[in-house]
Amino acid sequence: MIFQPTSESCLTLDWLEELMVESRTFGAEELVGAVFDKLQECADGFFGIVYRGGYVGLISKAQIAMLLSGRFGYALYAKHTIREHLLLDTVVVRPGEPLLAVLDRALSRTGQPFHDDLAVVDSSGGFLGVLPMPTLLRLQNELIAEQTRRSEENRHALESRELQLFRSQERLRQSEGRFGILFEHSPLGFALLTTDGRVEAHNRRFAEMLGVARQGALPVLSEFLRPQDQAGLAAILRGFETNLEGEPPSTREWRLESLGNEPRLVRCDFHWIQETGQVCLCVQDVTAQRRLEQRLQQKEKSVLLDTLAGGIAHELNNKLLPVLGYAEMLQLRARDNMELSGWCDVIRQSTVEAAELTGQLLQLSRPPALEPRACDLVAIVHAAMNMLRFRLRELSCEPVLDLPARLVPLHADPAQLKQVIVNLCFNAIDAMSGGDRPRLHLSLLDEDDGVCLRVQDAGSGIPEECLPRIFDPFFTTKGVQQGTGLGLSVCFSIIQQHGGTIEVESTGPEGTTFAIWLPLAAESLADAGEASAETPVASVDRESVVLVVDDEPFITSLVHETLRSHLECRVVRAGSTEEALQFLETMSFQLIISDVRLPGRNGLSLFEECRERWPQLAAHFFFITGDAGSRELNTSLERTGCPVLRKPFSIDALAAQAAALLPKEASSVALA
Repeated sequence: MIFQPTSESCLTLDWLEELMVESRTFGAEELVGAVFDKLQECADGFFGIVYRGGYVGLISKAQIAMLLSGRFGYALYAKHTIREHLLLDTVVVRPGEPLLAVLDRALSRTGQPFHDDLAVVDSSGGFLGVLPMPTLLRLQNELIAEQTRRSEENRHALESRELQLFRSQERLRQSEGRFGILFEHSPLGFALLTTDGRVEAHNRRFAEMLGVARQGALPVLSEFLRPQDQAGLAAILRGFETNLEGEPPSTREWRLESLGNEPRLVRCDFHWIQETGQVCLCVQDVTAQRRLEQRLQQKEKSVLLDTLAGGIAHELNNKLLPVLGYAEMLQLRARDNMELSGWCDVIRQSTVEAAELTGQLLQLSRPPALEPRACDLVAIVHAAMNMLRFRLRELSCEPVLDLPARLVPLHADPAQLKQVIVNLCFNAIDAMSGGDRPRLHLSLLDEDDGVCLRVQDAGSGIPEECLPRIFDPFFTTKGVQQGTGLGLSVCFSIIQQHGGTIEVESTGPEGTTFAIWLPLAAESLADAGEASAETPVASVDRESVVLVVDDEPFITSLVHETLRSHLECRVVRAGSTEEALQFLETMSFQLIISDVRLPGRNGLSLFEECRERWPQLAAHFFFITGDAGSRELNTSLERTGCPVLRKPFSIDALAAQAAALLPKEASSVALA
């Protein structure tokens, strides 16, 4: 049964169950950060807070998101209890209350609380759900219509029903007051139009959308629309004018050219008011909603591309491994043939560069956790420029690199610093697109016990009003198809993690300069290199037996040939975890080399079973993998404590790793 509100209506439990919506509840002692994580699975709305089964207040998803936003919001409030951040001026509704009393309390609120939903609580204080404010406003509109009808009836019976008319007029006055509050404080823009498009009345929000004074001259709506949209407006108004019985409601999305503000995308709903011969226009700003939808679509595409990129990288690395390995083997056997040896060098170097390029692309699309090590900033800049060669060639821009001839030692993550440089250069390239004289200048200078990298372009500069927000997530001056607004915020985060700073040093019509300051490393790269020098391959027990597990036959063949020729040990090959376990149950092995991705159970599963059934083999186990290396996979591999060789690797690296784990004397790891 549909609830038909009247001025005498009471909100019984049955009516409340029809009008309210169920809402998820949270405990009053839960932490704000935990509640925010749970709210990610929920739609926007309001949620009840309870303590020992009793209602204590309301929160909203938007309120919690706003609380934790900003640079320090999460750090400041995530550990607070949710009880400390309840919505203010929340209206509580109990079964049996008069509808008018509820409307009076709800519409008497001002500011942000005016838009908050109402909490429905039973007689024992238990939280039942949420009464949405739009539902209450709908009931109010229906009440206004009901009161208007009654006032018309009372007007015809004025002489005989003076007392009843007085009461009706009082109720009408209250209803009009509530309607005035609703009309003036509504988050939607409302206007009454004539059939030629003139605005006869409007609320404050409508004036704000147009950028005009609230009490100024009444605007003409068509002046704020593009020419193609003006024609659409005229067609809708003509339809209302020629069909006085009432056209069906019309909805359009148009671009509103607001005075003094950036253009906004708005949804316009037109309704014909037959009694007054006017058109009621409701305007909703959907700019942020459409941008969010675009970003969500872009994020979904990015996730899909990351997944595809990881799979492609795995396959490419598997294919590059035998190319690199057999090229090195061929070079060993053709030492006396200088021409053939040179060709092998070309194959080997091209394979290494292809593998590095695959890794660089994956680092940009899915950057790993921070892994600082000794590195050279000059080399990182050169590597970033190599990745940008094609884009720069398209722009006909030859970059100017003002870099020192010496090494610039840092203790940093090279992949993430490279991402910062590439992001800044991409922004510079976009800023210079369409320009006559593109110029990209990168320079390195020592400053204050550190080094300063400057990236300067010849673009159009950054608007002054945008400078305070350029490092905010999702803020962008590009179109929705050109950027997500995350590039500079990611750069800011990475540089902060490295103990450095990033800022706009200068901007204007002649271009923009970004300055990045980073602390220098305490030790030189030469010291780090000496500490990490490779240990020569030691001789191993020739009676050793190695189990190689990989589903690619040409990879197991390469590993087999490398171990046979370099270490003179025996090799048994398996194509899956199940086949490897069959060999382990019948033979004794001194070393296991396993791929991570395998058909059925993966290499990690094989390691876990070996550690459980043959614990001695856990120290004689290492992985080879062509996987891109997600954070989850890297974490799982680190937990095993086993070495990992990333494909494609050199045969010398494979031999050295195997020799390090094989026994140096004739001994066997006994099976349990």
